[in-house]
Order: sequence, then structure tokens, then C-alpha cells
Amino acid sequence: MVRYFIVFLLLAYPSLSLTYSDSYEQRIAKQLLEGRTAQEVLWSKAGGREFVTLYQGYYTDQPRGAIILLHGMGAHPDWPQVINPLRIKLPELGWATLSIQLPVLSPEMPIADYGLTLGNAKLRFQAAVQQLRKRGFLNIIVIGHSFGAATAAYALSANNTKNVNAFIGISMQAQQFLNPRLKLLKELQAIDIPVLDIYGSKDILEILREADDRRLAARKNANEAYQQMVIEGANHYFSGLEDVLIQRIQEWLIKTSLGVSVMVEDEEKSVQKSKLEAKTGE
Repeated sequence: MVRYFIVFLLLAYPSLSLTYSDSYEQRIAKQLLEGRTAQEVLWSKAGGREFVTLYQGYYTDQPRGAIILLHGMGAHPDWPQVINPLRIKLPELGWATLSIQLPVLSPEMPIADYGLTLGNAKLRFQAAVQQLRKRGFLNIIVIGHSFGAATAAYALSANNTKNVNAFIGISMQAQQFLNPRLKLLKELQAIDIPVLDIYGSKDILEILREADDRRLAARKNANEAYQQMVIEGANHYFSGLEDVLIQRIQEWLIKTSLGVSVMVEDEEKSVQKSKLEAKTGE
């Protein structure tokens, strides 16, 4: 809890800057590094900038894949609401997690300028995918919360999704105040992988009001693998209902990942088996 308070202070009273900067993010990262092992902290680079990620390997004998976590606006990779529970609990269910630092603006900047961070955020997302691929993961999922979910939708719609198998948007919203604007409905139309749009019955009004629009947009391209799910009683941060959120996500992921190769060696073994069966059948 002390660590989160320190990071909050850094976010509230940063050194003056007109743009998000390496030094500003490094001050946040410095607090995140305290007490963590070298195996947990992974530095990556995208768009000429280094950024920190937090990695947790799976704790079970049967791995299910790896999940990239994208935090909300102005937060960090171990944010106590939504992100930390997912980051810590999912490895116990067989999922490795890689939570990445998205670009953060200085508080004195107009919040609308978060629209300018999307390009760099997309590059960081691509770097995270490659990082997991190098570790041998084939079943890669992306989960974003709030603005992180909208960022994920933007990144997936703008790029080939062949290395990402599914997308979960938690409390997804377009934040209409952004400049330039994020066209979330258009982004959802362009995504052709399974999508879970999950939110709380007591979520932010904009999210509740746009639920029908999101569903219709996602299915315009005949994406039958899109599903919308509401958790009764949950607010925007799923306070007190984190375990329910994780359970619903796990159930959907298991169903969505049936028959998907998890690791590179699994695919190699499958190919070798197919060749052997073909040779035996001749």
C-alpha cells in the first residue's frame, strides 16, 4: 500500500514537462522496482523510448498461455484496482501475465492530449507481443481496463492480429474528450478475433449507454465470437468483486482457447506427430 501511495504522489507532483517523458515514467518505474526480482521486471523499447513491464510466469503444471495487461489512464502496470488482481491471480490459473507501462502525461497537461499517446501505446503493445513470442508463447491474449481497453482496440484494429488470439475489454469506453478522437466503434468493427466486452451494472454511465452500440459495431463484420457480459453490482473498478471478474474471464478464456496451441514446443510436437501419422499411414 505504501508503494501505491508513493506512486500516486509522483503522478500528482511530477517535474514540470510539456509532454510525457522518459524521466517522468522512470520516476514511476523506480518505485515499481522496489522489492521486485529481476525475473519480474522486464525493460522493453518502442518508438525510441524504454518502458517497464512486469512479468509473472504461470504457477501451474499446465500452462494456458500469456496475457498482456493494459492499465487505465494515468495509471501504472501494478495499479491496485483491476490490474493488480488480474496480474497476480491469473498466473495461479495457468496464465503468465505481462503488464506494460502505457504512456503517462504530466498532470498539468490537458487530459485530451491522451489521444496523442495512442501511436506510442500501439508500438509498446507490439513490443509486448514480441516479448512473449520470444518466450515461446503462442496463445497470447490482451486484456485492457477502461482507457487501456480502448487502447488495445486501437492497436488491434490498426495491425494484423495473427499473434493475438483474443481480446478482453473491461469497462471499455472511447473517452469522447480525446484529441484526436478515438473512434472506438470503428475500431471494434475491424477486430476479427474473439472479443469479450465485460463491464459492471454500476459502471460509468457512458459505458452503460454505449453497450448496444459496441455490440452492433463489433458484429458488423460478422464477428460471431464477440460476447458482451455484465457483472451485477460491479462498479468501474469492480471493487469487492475482483474474484468474480477473474472467474468470468477465466471461464471465457478456457472456452475461447480450446484447441489452441499454448507454447511453441506444443506446436512443434503437433507438427511432428502429424508427420509421423502421415508417414505411418502410407
